[in-house]
Amino acid sequence: MKTEVAKDRPIVTLKLATSLDARIATVTGASQWITGPESRAEVHRMRSTHDAVLTGIGTVLADDPELTARLDPPPARQPWRVVLDRDGRLPTKSKLVQTTDKAGLIWCTGGPVPSENLAELSGVKHHRVDQSKAGTVGLDLQYVLRMLTNTYHIGTLMVETGPTLATAFLRAGLVDHIAWFRAPLLLGGDGRPVFESLNVHDLSEAWVLKQTDHKQFGRDVLDCFDLSPT
Repeated sequence: MKTEVAKDRPIVTLKLATSLDARIATVTGASQWITGPESRAEVHRMRSTHDAVLTGIGTVLADDPELTARLDPPPARQPWRVVLDRDGRLPTKSKLVQTTDKAGLIWCTGGPVPSENLAELSGVKHHRVDQSKAGTVGLDLQYVLRMLTNTYHIGTLMVETGPTLATAFLRAGLVDHIAWFRAPLLLGGDGRPVFESLNVHDLSEAWVLKQTDHKQFGRDVLDCFDLSPT
């Protein structure tokens, strides 16, 4: 795998966890836990190998993740946690905010600091992000990644998020690797898909992936891919 910083931004690994038919949740939104404990343990190990882990405010509000690498023994350092939050909705009682003594939090909003309480926390670094090239996620992803590299020297970034942000990263050409955990479950066409529209109208426009690894974790499998250069 590539380890050097590419194009003045971090190397990005998109982590996915789905059913066999690429669903992240049932029709009612039930999603915990699609993958098993062995896969979740591997995700914690993967976090420990990255400089930062990024998610969106939708995932924060739905799942309240901590996004630390919870290993025994603990890793020598925890990754930065990065949350994209256009409208500044990050709850002060969220696990991300409540665990800034364990790992730093980079909070990206589309406007001024919405909460002085959050701004005053020593472990929270706030950044106002340009919205002129926001796209569907409301923030300029290119700007965010450049800022992470130039300000925090982040060279490797793992993205753990929902369909909207995962799709935005792909369509912006900002994904270098995909780590796809799949459980032997079928949720059907009314389940929630892992991606939104990729604007593929012909097979010649399909995204081409190069498989680099295949591993078993309990009942689940992990397939790793590199994205072919365009």
